[in-house]
Amino acid sequence: MNGSDKIQTAIIDDDEEFVFALKEHLGFFPEIQLQGCASKYNQSKTLLLKENLELVFMDIEMPVKSGFELLDEVRKLRKVMFSVVFYTAYDKYMIQGLRESAFDYMLKPVKPEDLKQVIDRYKQKRKSDQPVNFAPASQGITEIISLPTPIGLRFMDKNNIVLLQCIKEQTNDKPVWKAILTDMGEVKLRTGTTAKDILDLMGKTKFIQINQSAILNLNYLGSIEFKTRECQLIPPFNGIKQVASRSHLYELRNKYDTL
Repeated sequence: MNGSDKIQTAIIDDDEEFVFALKEHLGFFPEIQLQGCASKYNQSKTLLLKENLELVFMDIEMPVKSGFELLDEVRKLRKVMFSVVFYTAYDKYMIQGLRESAFDYMLKPVKPEDLKQVIDRYKQKRKSDQPVNFAPASQGITEIISLPTPIGLRFMDKNNIVLLQCIKEQTNDKPVWKAILTDMGEVKLRTGTTAKDILDLMGKTKFIQINQSAILNLNYLGSIEFKTRECQLIPPFNGIKQVASRSHLYELRNKYDTL
């Protein structure tokens, strides 16, 4: 593998011992070319503005500004963005990390097998030159279902369904349900299909109805804010905005809010 084919990588962390350990681990991957390491704010910002940078391992808890804040500033200055792998010793940052559109997330200390998975996923993304959808580990085994469509049945893994929406395509049309998939494709369901039909098919352990027109896959739901009733999906689906109805939010709180 020549230098132009290697993954141009950087490490942002103020923990020298961890940086040393991560560099040692990355040394086992010939496809990785380390552009540099930085621990201070100005130094980190300069490194992150390198044009050919592709992959960055970034600590969340940094002096002066957090990794989230630093990333937000750099995004405003770059034309082409690199992929970010956040890591920290505290899993409380996971949802925020996902909201920041992190390519992946790891906990300290980083395990070699976890690092290999991250690099393999990035190589897949790089090869296809398409975003790789973040798929939570809790997705589990393949579960094939048959979706009723206007022309027949569509067999697919229900884990690949992010949400189902009931919409009108034209003003005078009857509303129909559509399944939104992880690749952002859509499957139109047969006219007359109801929310109850969908929940009976999907099962109510992984899929929840948040209003009359939306059923979400819990694997892709990051949070629900009680005050605004906004449902936040994890990246790369966080551009899909959904709001829970008051009645459904009440049911959800009774079901999940145990504290």
